Amino acid sequence: MSLEKSPQRIGSMFDRIAATYDFLNHFLSLGVDLWWRRQAVQALWRCAPQTRTVLDVATGTGDLAFAALRHQPQAVVVGLDLSRKMLRIAEQKRRARSIPERRYGLIAGDALSMPFRDSTFDAVMIAYGIRNMPDTAQAFREFRRVLRPGGRVLILEFSLPSHPLFRRPYLFYFEKILPRLGGWVSRDGEAYRYLPASVGAFIRPEAMSAFGAAEGFDPQRIRLLTGGITYYWIGRCTKDGP
Repeated sequence: MSLEKSPQRIGSMFDRIAATYDFLNHFLSLGVDLWWRRQAVQALWRCAPQTRTVLDVATGTGDLAFAALRHQPQAVVVGLDLSRKMLRIAEQKRRARSIPERRYGLIAGDALSMPFRDSTFDAVMIAYGIRNMPDTAQAFREFRRVLRPGGRVLILEFSLPSHPLFRRPYLFYFEKILPRLGGWVSRDGEAYRYLPASVGAFIRPEAMSAFGAAEGFDPQRIRLLTGGITYYWIGRCTKDGP
């Protein structure tokens, strides 16, 4: 399975699966994916209660942004994504929720070269997108650039459970069943084979704090969710780094 992660390939892949993306997220996770996002957003505001301006990188169809807007009615979120089809769905959902555009604006763009001025946001958040970046360190450098001093970054990402009694059946589901179900519903088997392959190859939760610290973020909080199949990590921007 190729893990080539050019913006063109990743953007095209998410364009292809945009129409079924929300359904499959909720179906394949038995609906717990929405809870994961709520937990991550609540943790962000516990760490930084004064957060108001937020950049949602890889905003997709907007579920993390909507969780943030529900949790903090005074927040303003800007959503950035490579996939224009995903952004169209996020826009439809924004309108259906009667959320003003000034509270959730959408921009097509690349997280490795973002169209924002330095020190623009109080927080940067990204759900299930950091492992799709071809250069994770450059992504962190861009996060640090657009954050104000002391701003937070929130990473929500998949992992693999460590407990052997849970790990073995989960891996069977994640590597064998999920790709078939996802591929059948979306008619894009490649995207749902890429998912477990990319998770298996990405930074483990226990290594994320050291990685973030090397890129100028003081680790603040990490929490494994649902037996370790996903986790969130929060770091504070020091405006220092390599």
